[in-house]
Amino acid sequence: MHVVVSAIVFLFGGVSAIAAYRLEKAPLNYISVIMGITALVALALFATGNFLGLGKGGMERMIAYPIVLWAIAFGGHVINTEEKA
Repeated sequence: MHVVVSAIVFLFGGVSAIAAYRLEKAPLNYISVIMGITALVALALFATGNFLGLGKGGMERMIAYPIVLWAIAFGGHVINTEEKA
């Protein structure tokens, strides 16, 4: 169960970071894409068993940290953006 839920969260976390490109202003939109791609590449490496010398836990962090950092940055961006009514 953990593997399935983690794979879903990691996959859609990376995709969300990339998809948020349209909602953000520069330079956050470029950073967002980089973080999303980094997470997805790390997920692909993890899925194929290539841990790059980091071990299983280290590679999971390479997937999770960009997503968490993006979520914090995106939350700050949303809070700081004024709604145009």
